[in-house]
Amino acid sequence: MSEYLEEEEQIARLRSWWSEYGVTVIVAVVLSVAAIVGWRWYESYTENKAHEGANAYATYQAAQGSEKEAAGDQIAENFPGSAYHIFVLFERAQSAVEAGDLLAADALLTTAVEEADAALLRDLAKIRLAKVQRGLDRSDEALATLDAIGNTGYSSWALEAKGDIYVSRGELEMAYQAYSAAIDALAPGEQRPILAMKHKNVAPFEGEYVEFTDTLEAALQDAQSTLSANQAQGSEQAQPEAAESAAATDTALEDEPSTDEND
Repeated sequence: MSEYLEEEEQIARLRSWWSEYGVTVIVAVVLSVAAIVGWRWYESYTENKAHEGANAYATYQAAQGSEKEAAGDQIAENFPGSAYHIFVLFERAQSAVEAGDLLAADALLTTAVEEADAALLRDLAKIRLAKVQRGLDRSDEALATLDAIGNTGYSSWALEAKGDIYVSRGELEMAYQAYSAAIDALAPGEQRPILAMKHKNVAPFEGEYVEFTDTLEAALQDAQSTLSANQAQGSEQAQPEAAESAAATDTALEDEPSTDEND
């Protein structure tokens, strides 16, 4: 009888506990199961979406002309903010720069900054955008864009871009400081020869900052022009010498004894 009473007492306690906590337990179990199922669904969805995006981008790269434009528009519609979308914007911006349409490039790169899901891509878009803004004579805006870059991996590139802006404004001391900071921000063992040339180009001479060239590209163009001029001058000097040599050869041939058997 005592065992029976103990069982009844346990059942009563269980009923009391269930009436107080049973709904909470059920809800917790349901939520746990839903979370597991939802996470697995999200992983599967994300994986499928990434696979679809990769295929869409491969189609875009293989296409030409109007088909390429359409493929890019589909990526923007179906995968907004993804790496594939940003890559399309980068390529279109590059084409716009090559065509001389900096306003179009500015709009495309601004979209990339606003919509990129990944912080790394946003910062890369900011570096490219700042260069376009500099080309549009919006240097203050370009400097602000570069200041907004947060990833330390891009620090050296951002500082180099700042140096380029300061050079274009004739602020050589600021440019030298920016290039110096860019060199200091390089990863251990990393070499950037063009950055080193820019840094050397604006280095102070006898305590003064003298602008040798507006940009490194201008310096390279000057060097190429000098080389071409030297080659042309050498060619002009070689022509009289060649004429004299040809005349001497003709004289020698006239004075050479005849080998004709009839003579």
